[in-house]
Amino acid sequence: MAKLEKIEFIQIPNIRVIGVEVAHAMAEGAENPVPAVWERCFRDGTVDMLKRLPRALKDCTIGWMGDATEREFKYIIGVAAIENTPVPEGMQYRDLPACDMAKGCIYGNLQNGDVYMGAHNLTVEGIEANHFDVDYSVKWSAEVYPDDMSHDNAGLNAEYGAIYYLCPYKHAE
Repeated sequence: MAKLEKIEFIQIPNIRVIGVEVAHAMAEGAENPVPAVWERCFRDGTVDMLKRLPRALKDCTIGWMGDATEREFKYIIGVAAIENTPVPEGMQYRDLPACDMAKGCIYGNLQNGDVYMGAHNLTVEGIEANHFDVDYSVKWSAEVYPDDMSHDNAGLNAEYGAIYYLCPYKHAE
């Protein structure tokens, strides 16, 4: 079972998320297209190209989630670049204003989806345990993968490990 190892409360500056966008259906039983797109982006050099952009969130790639409707949300495999960074051809982007984010470190099984499925709820629990509220007006969250986290048998393909999760928060009302 996944667990929240630690939580930090940070300020995110204005950023431009740049990367490859995929729609993810929210219907029960819908196939998750995200892992295959990550794999393709590593294999074809997209992730390496994105890492060369000037990043506001240093030394990491992100899986940005937003633009949710009742049926789906958008997921961008990319980086949180410095605002106004030119967007490479074929990439999508979102300009996002500065905001307060909780950064949860989620540890658990990377192979069975435990970490990914629990990241949001565990980070929300950490926000609430620190007497803050989730700020749903921000309308996005993101998985964060440090550059030094390998994507081979010692990294994301390992059975157990940790990822970070960004979730917006505000002072409790």
